Amino acid sequence: MNHNAPLSWRVLVDEPLPGSANMARDHALAELARPGTGTLRFYRWSPATLSFGRNEPVTVGYRDLLRRHPAMGVVRRPTGGRAVIHDRELTYSVVLPVRACGGLRAAYRRINEALVAGLRGLGVGAGHAQGRALRPESGPCFMEAAEGEVVVGGQKLVGSAQARIGRTILQHGSLLLVADQTALFANGPGGRDPGAGGGGMKAGRPRPATLAEVLGEIPAWKRLVAAFSTGFEDVFGGSWSSGAMSGGEKALAAKLEMRYGSREWTWRR
Repeated sequence: MNHNAPLSWRVLVDEPLPGSANMARDHALAELARPGTGTLRFYRWSPATLSFGRNEPVTVGYRDLLRRHPAMGVVRRPTGGRAVIHDRELTYSVVLPVRACGGLRAAYRRINEALVAGLRGLGVGAGHAQGRALRPESGPCFMEAAEGEVVVGGQKLVGSAQARIGRTILQHGSLLLVADQTALFANGPGGRDPGAGGGGMKAGRPRPATLAEVLGEIPAWKRLVAAFSTGFEDVFGGSWSSGAMSGGEKALAAKLEMRYGSREWTWRR
């Protein structure tokens, strides 16, 4: 196989789903990925859900947050990274062969290039952060931009996480539309005590951006999907078409949903 050959891509667009179903679908797509192919998936969440990175410690603050918001879902992702409240956002996931881009770091850069291209197609002057690598215990995802992540005007706009599953890379992430992550800043590692006053942000650290703030509007869902699909197609090339999950992928996702919905997995750290 020519590992530099363009991939055959399909684009999946899902309706809002619970966290366990979303993570199970992403995992199943990666587990059953075929050589020479890539999948780009767009989705949303219902109900609003707090997600943890695969190896992220669960703090007392996060548990308190969930107690104060009993309608909020909770799930642990198969990828790394740090906590995110998934609410009013566009979530993307990308599945592609590890060797298609030359490894995980190279794939991370290419995917972020595609995200920036999609945002520029919407009229957003996005770029890449010059930050540092962050450990799982560094606090919530949107508290600080890691190296290479997508920012606008110094503010983090997209938070992403990655994992290798067999010979496949899974990367997914959140573009904040109007969602507010402030509750996490007050309760996660590195945040202030919520009783100390202020919004919970560390001094001198910029708030994350939202697309509504940047554009003054929230583009229609179809426009968002079209813009990011074009951004990925421009950066990755290859052949592109709309698609759907196969029967095998749906069956595996249904099985994996039991894991992602279990207390044993969610509270493992």
